[in-house]
Amino acid sequence: MTRERVDVEKQLEAILASEEFASAPKMRALLRYLVDATLGGEVERLKGYAIGVDVFERGAEFDPGTDPIVRVQAGRLRKLLDNYYLTSGRHDPIRIDIPKGGYAVEFNAADEEQLALSGPDESQPDTPEAAPPIWRSWAAKPAFLTVASALVLVAFWAAAPSTRDVAPAPVLRGPATPHKAVDAITLAVLPFTDMSKDEPNTRWADGLTDALTTALVRVKSLALSARTSAFQFREATDLRRVGSELGVSYILEGSLQRDKTRTLINIQLVDAAKGAPVWAQNYERPTATDDLAAQSELVSTLVSEILPQLYTAAKRALKGNIENATAWQLFLQSTWMPGEARDSLAWEKERIALARRALALDADMGQADSVLADKLSYLANVDPSSDTSAARAEAEAHARRALELAPDDADAIFNVSIHHWHAGRMAEALAATKRTLELDPNHGLARFLVKAIPLTCASASQSAIDDLIAFDTTMSPDNPVRWVTQAWISQVYMNNGDYERAVVAARHSEQVFRTPYTAYRLAASLVQLGDVETAVAHVKQQRVNWPTLDPRHYAEVTIPRLCGNAEKAEVIQRVYRDLAAAVEASERRG
Repeated sequence: MTRERVDVEKQLEAILASEEFASAPKMRALLRYLVDATLGGEVERLKGYAIGVDVFERGAEFDPGTDPIVRVQAGRLRKLLDNYYLTSGRHDPIRIDIPKGGYAVEFNAADEEQLALSGPDESQPDTPEAAPPIWRSWAAKPAFLTVASALVLVAFWAAAPSTRDVAPAPVLRGPATPHKAVDAITLAVLPFTDMSKDEPNTRWADGLTDALTTALVRVKSLALSARTSAFQFREATDLRRVGSELGVSYILEGSLQRDKTRTLINIQLVDAAKGAPVWAQNYERPTATDDLAAQSELVSTLVSEILPQLYTAAKRALKGNIENATAWQLFLQSTWMPGEARDSLAWEKERIALARRALALDADMGQADSVLADKLSYLANVDPSSDTSAARAEAEAHARRALELAPDDADAIFNVSIHHWHAGRMAEALAATKRTLELDPNHGLARFLVKAIPLTCASASQSAIDDLIAFDTTMSPDNPVRWVTQAWISQVYMNNGDYERAVVAARHSEQVFRTPYTAYRLAASLVQLGDVETAVAHVKQQRVNWPTLDPRHYAEVTIPRLCGNAEKAEVIQRVYRDLAAAVEASERRG
């Protein structure tokens, strides 16, 4: 009896939400990892080494022959599943089982009839003949063979013994494939409708449409329909037909009301296939005498608001179809964007795996290299097990490749700038941020960070703080990028010793998104204010998703890496040492 994949995923969610699994985050992570790999046709990666590294944060030197953690935890998971199906899951229609001798998952009907979506036992030879029929049919597809071969190569390289930890890790590459025109988010910008009452402003509305289209054309991940094609749909009402005729997935439309005192813009992003809005927002500005300057400011704001929503919508549309994804689609899924992101070590490692798969399909995708440069250097700062000379050297290699292969892609250069920031090279980070703005003057995060990066480990004047706050207030309350702006405002307050304001901004930041960086900053500021109990609890809460989180590593390794000999380096390090001491004292007390 064949089950639809959605049924299996619903069953998985029921298990993860059960009492048996609610207090066992590692078991939840392990089960999801095994199920996702089996459903995704990637049973080849379900080996002890890969699971130890991906799920249990073991380093590249991990040897499942001497460290039994995977085998032991898999046995524990089997027992938890058995207990679940004896109690709260006894009436569930699908059984999720992990046969002994391997880690591939079987999905069985309640009457024990095996579902077609089961994976092969690891104890059997990894050949198409040893797999159930559905796996043989998937393995016959060229795309599957390409990805599977790349994954086997990656696993082989990672498992191979290294004689020198300091040597740069090799960048594994598969055969290059040319980029296709469809490998982009397709968008049409329709002419804004003039709804002004007193006097017509059609020319101003058309000028705004043109300026916005030109700004979005700079973004390499977008493919826009031609202006002349889009403008023929000035009065369109059936957006699904518009999307079909223009061959785009998303449509941006808006209206304008303008008089002598104010300008009101309403804008919405529409899913062309459904004809339904994905996101909408309105903006009010005083009508300025300098129309071009006002238009330029408005376009910069609109681009910084539209892109996060567009990327999030596109990533959501691709979700669940990773096994058939192109290299570019894998790159898109590997990029960070709040809303679709999760604050966890496992999620970050999944993004790394996606970027590696993109490079296995397309050796010359510098955008995927930029993701790996950013994420590997990020994990080195917040996950002690990822902080190895080999990982840092690999991040450097990917950064160089990104600059070579995607020198005119603003998003790729921006990722490289963040890589430099994680590595403590502030001059290089600032230079790459400025280069990002040369390629895309409306890049929202680059426009902000060009102001913020010099303040990383320095005192900030009140005018500099006011400048950061003013930038933040131009953003809509629902802009997911505001976690970054608020996090930096918190950091400069902390650098200045204004811990009360640092806590307020940090809490605002975490209302949008939380990371180890923001959690440390909030907790460290709370310790300085004497609220040690809340600070320690905050770190412990963050460890649910980041089990290797270590404030001592952050204080003694990450802060010196970020600050070097900067003005406030010693003061900032002392603040984080106080946090580490508070957490360690709490752990000693039990």
